[in-house]
Amino acid sequence: MPIGDSDLQATKNADLVQAFVQRELISQAVVMPSISDKSMFAVKGTEAVSFPRAGSFTVENRASAVEATKQNVTYAKDQILLDQRATISWQVDPMDDLESMIDVRLDLAGRAARSHAKYFDEQVIAGFEADSAATTTAGAISKDIILEMRQELLEAEANEDALTLLVGPGAEAALLNIAEFVRADHYGSSAIPSGRLGSLYGVDVKRSSQITNPLSYYMYDKDGYGFAWQKGLSMDGRKAPELGVGATLEVMDGKWGSAKLQNGLLLRKDNNV
Repeated sequence: MPIGDSDLQATKNADLVQAFVQRELISQAVVMPSISDKSMFAVKGTEAVSFPRAGSFTVENRASAVEATKQNVTYAKDQILLDQRATISWQVDPMDDLESMIDVRLDLAGRAARSHAKYFDEQVIAGFEADSAATTTAGAISKDIILEMRQELLEAEANEDALTLLVGPGAEAALLNIAEFVRADHYGSSAIPSGRLGSLYGVDVKRSSQITNPLSYYMYDKDGYGFAWQKGLSMDGRKAPELGVGATLEVMDGKWGSAKLQNGLLLRKDNNV
C-alpha cells in the first residue's frame, strides 16, 4: 500500500507549523508585549541572566572656588532565572484522525501554543502580585485609584509613554463607568492587539482572562518587569506505533524565565486582600 498523507503528516510543513506556533504564542499572550524582552541575553550555557542597575548623580551648583561634593553610585543587579521548562505533550490515535475533517495536528498545535501563552501570562501576573507595591487606597478599581497608581509610578521616574494598566474581565465594567476611558472600539477597523481595551490618562489598558479576581489589577512600566526565552517555543514529534500505525507523539516546549526589574520600583497593584 502506498504511503499516504496520514503517514507523512508529522513530517510535512514543519517550518510552517513552527511559524504558526510562534504566531499563536505572540498573538495570544496579553502581557508579553507590555514588559521587557531580555531574550537576547539568554544564551546557551546560562541558568540566569543579570542586568546592572545603579543610582544617579545629583547636579550641584558649585560655588566659586569651592570643591564639588564627591558622589558615589552604587551598582546592583536584576536577575531573571531561566527556570520555566514549559512543556505540553500529546498523542493522537490515527484511526480517530482519519475520521476528522480538520487538520488535527495543526489544530492541536494551535491549542498547545495558546495554552503556553496563557501559562506565560499566569506566571508573569503571579510575579506582579508578589513584587508590586500596593496602593494606599483599597477597593474596586476607580478613577482615583488609577490616578494614584499613575502618580506613584511617575514619581518613581517611570516612563509615562510605557505604562500599562492590567485588569481582569471582572474589572472591565468598572472601567467602562469612567467617562474618560477610551474603549477599543473607538479605534475603528484598525487592528487592536490581543487583550487591549483602550487607554486612560495616557496609560495603555489591557485585559487578561488570567486575572479572575475583580479586585485585582496592576499598573507597571515596561521596564519594571522582564522575561527571557532561552529556548523559544518549538514543536517536535516521533512515531508512536504503540497507538497504531501512523501515530505520533508530539511535544511542544520552551525554556524561559521572568522577574521584576529595577528592584520592583516600577510596579503597582491593588490594596485588596
